[in-house]
Amino acid sequence: MHFQKLALGSLVAALAALPSGARPAEASTDAALADGNLFVCTDPNFAGQCVNLAFFNGVCSTLPSGLQDNISSWGPDAGWVCITYTEDNCQGTSFAGSFPGFPTLPAGIDNAMNSYQCFRT
Repeated sequence: MHFQKLALGSLVAALAALPSGARPAEASTDAALADGNLFVCTDPNFAGQCVNLAFFNGVCSTLPSGLQDNISSWGPDAGWVCITYTEDNCQGTSFAGSFPGFPTLPAGIDNAMNSYQCFRT
């Protein structure tokens, strides 16, 4: 009984010492834990605002609002194929590709991406 109180007290003290908003590593969706990255840019030829979007195998992801309908080039990590969609939740017109990606996108796809889903090849 004394050991249980000591262990519980130590756990409470450790949790209290965490900075506000900190989460245990197992609950994190940190990019370091992701399966891969989709490199997207707002201008052709991988220029403009560019960012690596972390993804998990087979999981549909919606672009952050500032990037929706604003992507003109993209490419996934080697060993992955990604499908982009013109609507949220992996709906709408799709466009698929693999590494090294596309420095330019065709009409109807350029500046129309809203979500994506990637799979290991």
